[in-house]
Amino acid sequence: MAPTLQQLYIPDFLSICNLPSNTHPLEDVVRRETEEWILSYGLFSDEQWEKFLRSDVPRFASRTFPYAGYEKLRNCTDFCLLVFALDDITDDEDKNKGTLTSKESVDAMQSDIIRSSSVGERMIKDYRARFFQSIGPTLRRRFLKDWEATFKALPKELELRESDEVLSIEEYTLVRRENCALRVGFTHIEYALGIELPDEVYENPVFNEMYLALLDMSWLSNDVHSYGKELAKGHGRWNYLSVVMQELSLDLQAAADYSGVRFRDLYDRFMDGRSRLPSWGKPLDSDIVAFFEALGIWLTGNLQWSFEMPRYFGAHCEDVRLTHLVDLGNFRGS
Repeated sequence: MAPTLQQLYIPDFLSICNLPSNTHPLEDVVRRETEEWILSYGLFSDEQWEKFLRSDVPRFASRTFPYAGYEKLRNCTDFCLLVFALDDITDDEDKNKGTLTSKESVDAMQSDIIRSSSVGERMIKDYRARFFQSIGPTLRRRFLKDWEATFKALPKELELRESDEVLSIEEYTLVRRENCALRVGFTHIEYALGIELPDEVYENPVFNEMYLALLDMSWLSNDVHSYGKELAKGHGRWNYLSVVMQELSLDLQAAADYSGVRFRDLYDRFMDGRSRLPSWGKPLDSDIVAFFEALGIWLTGNLQWSFEMPRYFGAHCEDVRLTHLVDLGNFRGS
């Protein structure tokens, strides 16, 4: 059946990446604790809180860190809730307000110094104190660098939302790699595994190619899944599908099909890199294997979670999972 003008067949990303995905057995225990933690800050109104809960971020953490011990799962879930909360806040802000939120988020994570009494700063400081007690200097430095890059890239997105400009595919990719917050999420994979990869590993071209392939698959699939939601909010031009449509002169369905081909190419690149990685000797080789296995778990877990809650597809998430057909008309007024 061909889609109508208001319908879109999205790629079946899960069938492309045949990787494992499980939930954590302590998900419900951690869910109660971490939701109480963020609720205690009074960040949301009652209506905002109910909407935020529907995204089921603890399930996201459960699927992306199913191998973590209890304490590490709790910290990773707190981190995911923190990032999702900041994302939801800036999603409704203009460039000026969003730029201020970004700067405050960077400053709050950089040091122990209390600069204000804002809720966001107190949450970040709380998490920072716990997380930094558990990681070494290399991971701490990498996390701070990626956290700063994430929030410094955000104003560019907000600026483009307020204009009619659409970036090229290459330009969009470079910005999206930074503002998607995946790098800081991937730092938590090392933390959850109890490893700390040295800089020389990250500087290796094959390692970097595999890392970027997984990172690009993650934000690309997220862009496709969230297109209807972003379109309804007036943010549709800041999306991979819009960028592809403009640069390649494609309609929406062709752009979605193109994204599936691109995802497949990235997945093949990721899998091919495993046989080309050099050896650093033991135990580092085993740590690298574990890290890339965990990246694959993140990717598949993120995809599974996308169909388990209404954040991207509303009440139709199960139907979309089965049919891959998105009715864009369902997002009107959402």
